Amino acid sequence: MVKIKMDVKSCKECPFFKRERMYTEDSWEESYNWFCTKCDDKKIAGYVGWMDDKNIKIPDWCPIRVDD
Repeated sequence: MVKIKMDVKSCKECPFFKRERMYTEDSWEESYNWFCTKCDDKKIAGYVGWMDDKNIKIPDWCPIRVDD
């Protein structure tokens, strides 16, 4: 078995990241729900807009998180 350790700043960089588009009444608005596929699609964050994604922290419950 091989273990790979990688540095990520956001869940968006993780191979277990999934996002689903949230549709609203405003057709120009683009927002997403973020999920972790490693945790059976547990929700990381909801209603994440393009300006908000830099503020979403990697959750403490992340199953592959290793704090050095």
